[in-house]
Amino acid sequence: MISENVETKTPYGKPSGIIRVGELCGERVAFLPRHGEDHTIPPHKVPYKANLSALKSIGVRHVIATCVVGSLRKEIRPGAFVVPDQFINFTWGRDDTYRVDRQLVHLQMAESYCEHVRNIISREIKAMNVNYRIKGTVVVIQGPRFSTVAESKMFALWGGDIVNMTQYPECFFARELGICYGVVATVTDYDVGVPSLISMRTESVDAVLKVFHRNTKATLSLIQRLASASKEITDCVCATNRIAEYYKLANIDSS
Repeated sequence: MISENVETKTPYGKPSGIIRVGELCGERVAFLPRHGEDHTIPPHKVPYKANLSALKSIGVRHVIATCVVGSLRKEIRPGAFVVPDQFINFTWGRDDTYRVDRQLVHLQMAESYCEHVRNIISREIKAMNVNYRIKGTVVVIQGPRFSTVAESKMFALWGGDIVNMTQYPECFFARELGICYGVVATVTDYDVGVPSLISMRTESVDAVLKVFHRNTKATLSLIQRLASASKEITDCVCATNRIAEYYKLANIDSS
């Protein structure tokens, strides 16, 4: 139930849209559409910095994101849910640090996502009737175009499991703000380097859309389960502690 629409301004411009705040399964949650209300913002133009700043400004400290991905591996089938634990960044030209104009910060990203949040997402997915993988490396490409066959094969050879256009720098901005962040990736198709009748080709669009709609329905069920576990999720303060400790060691003002 939506109880409030929050419009915010940040030092980094406007976020993608209005933040909707309300109750889900008896817990207070906030929702911000990454691509805008009508899905008009392409991946390389998403105001990632403003989005995360806006969420933090209204008190959000834990984010569970969703994203749609293509599979780079035959065994990761369309319809599967993946809980990434690593990313490989192939984007370029994206403004990817809050501190670039102030003081140099070298944040560690060895563990790319909050393990506490990942574990709860994984637990809830396991309880559902869906195909899933609780680990995976997401290759983040610039977009908005899709990969060539050669690029797709290269991503797999380099250790990628799934491919997406939005995970970077979003997950890094969360880290820099001290927000615990996890993501649910849903597979709609095989990337073009994996021969299949379900891929982003003209003749496969209808099949991909069917998978997408099934995934969307299952994702909504998962989000409800995660909302019910929100008190457990918010027990984690690893991101806040990590960033505070870093700034202390680096003798940097974290305000």
